Amino acid sequence: MSFLSHAGVSLRYDRVGNGPAVLLIHGWTCNRTFWERQVVALRDRYTVVTVDLRGHGESSHPRTGYAIGTMAGDLEYLVRALRVPRVAIVGWSMGGLVALELARRLGDKASALALVCTTPGGLSDAENPLAQPDAAAEMKARLTADYRAFLREFGGRLFKDPASPLVAWTVGQLQKTPPHVAEACLDATLAADFRPTLAKLALPTAVLHGRHDTILPLAGGELLAKTIPGARLTVFEDSAHAPFVEEPDAFNAALLAFLRQEPAPVAAPAPKAPATKTPAVKAPAAKTPTAKAPAAKGKRPSRRRS
Repeated sequence: MSFLSHAGVSLRYDRVGNGPAVLLIHGWTCNRTFWERQVVALRDRYTVVTVDLRGHGESSHPRTGYAIGTMAGDLEYLVRALRVPRVAIVGWSMGGLVALELARRLGDKASALALVCTTPGGLSDAENPLAQPDAAAEMKARLTADYRAFLREFGGRLFKDPASPLVAWTVGQLQKTPPHVAEACLDATLAADFRPTLAKLALPTAVLHGRHDTILPLAGGELLAKTIPGARLTVFEDSAHAPFVEEPDAFNAALLAFLRQEPAPVAAPAPKAPATKTPAVKAPAAKTPTAKAPAAKGKRPSRRRS
């Protein structure tokens, strides 16, 4: 059992396996145990790190400190404390926003980024077509009125089938997150906005989204894939907000295929040409063909290039 203290907060994390490091970041009101099937799939080839964000799971539950930047700061400290040379970052839902900020902070130390059922942010912007202000207000009202009842309903929404046997386990895990943490993290999620910085991302990026996601709909994933240079979008046809739980085999195959990619070679800077009156014309970048992820157990994720 591993804990790391940082800024007065105790973070619970696990580290297993050997090889290049992969950090898995869970979503809102969830915890590191949601990644169990991914840990098993990755640990033979990778050093897999899972962590309970502050306020979640077995980490401590301070009254304040739930801004996206603060949670990313916790994970930056964890990554540096683990002394891994580089790390691939996988973030789900709210964890995707944390992953975007963490990648910015780590710079070249971040080797790849996978965004699972997340959003570019700007959900409080009235001019953002992806914003759902009425739904967000209703969600917050139900959360504060009857937290346990809210979690029972929310747990069902994670899955394509709200009567799935996965729901009971999920709700039990959600209940480990106190109401004050849920409310503060919801506010942080609504306040975050990475839209202005997406086009500046310069690391391999995969966007993985469930077709039937009603919490953060597929349109958000499509915008991420369209805006982040070179990003690849994979859509899981039989999943909602948690494809790595609903379709673990297909999800793991897609994630492994992405992580195994050889990084694009970095060209040496060309020598400066003598000045000329004719401006140089830059050739357009060639598009990389999208590889089709293997399907698992007859469930076929579709991948589109954005």
